[in-house]
Amino acid sequence: MSISQSPFMQDNNLVNELREVNLSYLLLAQRMLRDDFSKGMYRLGLGRDVAELLMDLSTSQVLSLASSNSLICGFRLNDIALLGALTKDGMNGTLKQVHASMMLAQQEPDRVMQEASQ
Repeated sequence: MSISQSPFMQDNNLVNELREVNLSYLLLAQRMLRDDFSKGMYRLGLGRDVAELLMDLSTSQVLSLASSNSLICGFRLNDIALLGALTKDGMNGTLKQVHASMMLAQQEPDRVMQEASQ
């Protein structure tokens, strides 16, 4: 096994890629929230408290948070109905976007209700 294929190098590459995704997400989220706070919250699927905290992170805090060896953003396409709607051949592009937006918007109230009951 060559050194470039060693498990250590593969893990290191994975951590670097996670860091890049985390940093990209944090910077994009901050920009979206600063441009239009309400729309950014909606598009990111964030509550007000988290959105405000995220928007106010300093550069060093963003870099520190991005350096996690875990993915810090959630993947919202975890619903089979939503994935099916986005991949269904019978809908045109605009209809798919509207349908997906409606389904993603429904996820937010469901998540807030689950968090409130815990």
